[in-house]
Formats: sequence, C-alpha cells, structure tokens
Amino acid sequence: MLEKAIKWIKTYTISNQGVAVTSKRQISYPEVTGYLIPALLSVGEHDLARQYAEWLVSAQKQDGSFYGAGDHCGYAFDTGQVIKGWNAMLDRLPRLEMPLRKACDWIMETADATTGRLLVPRTNTSWSLGRRGEVSEGIHLYVLPALRDTGEILNEPKYTRFANRSLDYYLNNSPLADFSQSNAMTHFFAYIQEALLELGCDDKALEGMVSVSEYQQPTGAIPAYSDVPWVCSTGMAQLALVWYRLGDSGRADSALSFLEKFQNPSGGFFGSYGVQAEYFPSEEISWAPKFIIDAIQQKIANHFDQTADHYRSDIAISDGRVQALLRHLGDLTDKNLLDAGCGKGRYSIFLKHCFPNANITALDISLEMLKDIPNAIKTVHHGLLNMPFPDHSFDSVICIEALEHVIQIEQGIQELTRVLAPGGKLVIIDKNHEKKGKLGVEPWEKWFEKDALLQFMKNNGLDALAEFIGYDQVLQPDGLFICWWGTKAQGASTFTQGFRGQGA
Repeated sequence: MLEKAIKWIKTYTISNQGVAVTSKRQISYPEVTGYLIPALLSVGEHDLARQYAEWLVSAQKQDGSFYGAGDHCGYAFDTGQVIKGWNAMLDRLPRLEMPLRKACDWIMETADATTGRLLVPRTNTSWSLGRRGEVSEGIHLYVLPALRDTGEILNEPKYTRFANRSLDYYLNNSPLADFSQSNAMTHFFAYIQEALLELGCDDKALEGMVSVSEYQQPTGAIPAYSDVPWVCSTGMAQLALVWYRLGDSGRADSALSFLEKFQNPSGGFFGSYGVQAEYFPSEEISWAPKFIIDAIQQKIANHFDQTADHYRSDIAISDGRVQALLRHLGDLTDKNLLDAGCGKGRYSIFLKHCFPNANITALDISLEMLKDIPNAIKTVHHGLLNMPFPDHSFDSVICIEALEHVIQIEQGIQELTRVLAPGGKLVIIDKNHEKKGKLGVEPWEKWFEKDALLQFMKNNGLDALAEFIGYDQVLQPDGLFICWWGTKAQGASTFTQGFRGQGA
C-alpha cells in the first residue's frame, strides 16, 4: 500500500516542479508539495524532496505567501504547509532561510496581531462548503507546529510566541472536537486532531477522536461527514494516523484495512467513495498518498513500541551473528559505530562490552526499544531512511535484522552508506529470501536474495561480499541468515550534503 502510494507521487510529479493537484488536474500544488517533503524524506526519496523544495522557492509570491492551485490569492494554510516542508530541508538547503522567513513573516503580518487569528479566505470562495457553510478555521492549527519549529530552528522567538498566541485563540474560539458539526469533514477534522497532538494538546485531540469514533462502522469505514453514507479517502488515512499516535491501533488498523481495498492500480485514491460521494469522486487526489505514507510509517513504529517486551537485550558470544560482527568489524577502540535499527541494542551492548572505548550510537524507530539501552551508548529515536547524521559520520555501521523492515531497500542501502566514512565498514545481517516461510513475518517485512543485496551494496561504492552464518543455537549455517559486509571506497562520492534529520 505504501510503496504504491510512493509510486503515485512519482508518476504525478510535474517535471522540475511539484506534485499535481489530481490525476486530472496537471498543475503543481504548493500546499501538498510542501507537506509531502517530510513524508518523502521519511521514505528515502531525498532527491524528489529537494526538487519540491527548490520549486517552491520559485513559486513563492513576492510578499512571501503561497496560493492555492491555479489561484493567485495567498493563503495562510497553504503557506504553512510550505513552511513545514522547508523546515525539513533547511539543513540541506541553507538558502531556504530567506524564503522561509518571508513566509513566516507574511503569516504573522496578515494575522490579527492581538489574537493570533490567521487570515481567512473571503466567504463563499475557496473555503465554501455550500449548504454546510465554510471550512472550520480550526484547520489553521495545522500551520502552528511549523511556525513553532521555525522559531526553534532559526532561534526566532517571535514565531514561537505568535504560534502560542494563535493556539490560545483557536482553543478558545473554535469548536475543535465535535465531529457532528455540519462542516466537519473527516479530512478537515483530522487536520485539527493531528495538529492538537503536535501542539501538546493531547486531551483535546483524544476528545475529538472519541467524537469521531462513534461513527466508525464495523467495516472500519468512517463517513466523510457525520450525516452522509460516503467516505473521504484522505480523511480515513488521517484519522488512522491520529489513532496510531494515540495508541489506538485497533481503530487505526480497521480504518486502513477498509481503505486498502480502494487503492487503484496506479497507487492513488479517488477523493471519496460511496453513494452520493461528492469530494473528487472521479479524480485521484495528491494529498491522499501523503497521509497513507504517514499512517503506515506510524503503524510500523507502533508495532515495535507495542512488542518491545518480546525482544531481548542480550546475546551470547557464541551466536553466529555476533561472531560475524567481530570477524568483519575488527578493533573498534576509539572508533565511531552506528547500530542502525538497533532494537533493544543487544549488539551495541555486546560491542560496548568488548570495546569500552568505542563511541557507539544506537538508532531505532521505536522509543520503547531504546529505553533499555545503557547510558554509555548514545540513543537516537529516528527512522533509518532519513538519519539525522552528517555524511561520513561513522567508521563502522551495522544493520542487523532491521533492513527487512525498511520500506525502500535501495534507499536504505544508500543511507547506510552515506553516513559511513570512506574506508569504513558496513555489516548487514538479515534473512534469506529462499527460506521465507520458515518464520512468521509482518506484512511489510522483506527477506533478501543474497546476490541482489550484494549488488545494491556494490552500486553504492562498497567492496562487498556475503556469507551464510549461524544464529541462536544453530552453530552451522542452515541458510536462514546471511551476512553482507563491505568497505566504502576511499574516493566514494557523497550522495547528498548535510544532515538528514528533520523528516517524519
């Protein structure tokens, strides 16, 4: 589902610009292009994210704002989504700082200085819902986390102060948690709930999700409005994302399972489905894939948070995987090592015991997993496809039974290689595709063909080899586990410059 969504985004990206509005409306959409950037970074699509960020610079109005697709009027909501994307790219594209400041300043200058209320489109224009009135102003909450982030990134307190003032305004003046309102379409309602979580208003978001949960059907479907029989695809994905973030995987899984049946062969989704559906019912919309990516990424993270107790933090020296590490890494004294996708850190812990002076960093998508790792090892809560480290940061990188959970394998190899110093060593240990079925796996899990993964490593400038190894009490290799190891060429090119740290 996720890989197909990425495929749709690539297909409907306009050359050297951003993503199209819909499958039938082939003009670039600044709002969606902006908030797709962090999603693209999270799945390793760094070049596309860069293209989007650079096109948005050229698309910015002189006053700093951004317009709706095909429109010429600046909108606070759309501008906020570009800010979100630029924040994620600023460490790689420092020249974004000036347009980023212009965008933030425009939002503040056009807002009510006293209350923090953001600029609203004229009645009966772009926010009109016909007989249902206007889109809730509460969706402007979805702008405020980006403003707060910019304030922190640029050390600009005025943005943070304004975001806090604006939050107070909407909390006190907008109905945010009642799904029964006539203008509360799931798409808009979920913007509000996700923003409330990002702004630290968890109780209010929970109240809103309790309100919408009353309308979820046994099939997992949630009506687009409380009083209609049809569903909004994006709204379904967004609500699943919020439920995952609140830890309600049951409702989230149910919503995604319902939605998965409607994904088109292209990887896209029509805007709505069902009797009398009226929200882009025959066009694939560009904002649906963004929230599919976010929801499934959160689903995977939740899985590991919820199953952390099933994993061990120790491993025997006799284990074939440990022996392979010792054999291929060599002396780690005073070396910098990254354990990418570390789980509970049992390999980091073992190597730190063997080499007390090694500088070991353990990275994982699950915060619960990282809680068991000793303080002597630095922990980083982050995904593997967009790691927050500069190029060439580590003398050695290990990735053990973690690549199998990465959505895009080639991008994963590229990212592991990017953070490896020239002359450094990469060791990957994972399962053999030929043995798939021997163990139970999650739907997203991948096992690997030995030669195919070896070729990926060679394509990324590694002098690589592979061998079958033992594991647990299996001392003689039985073909289940493979160890791939390689050394990065001294003159290997750098794939991207700077950090990859602000993705989702």
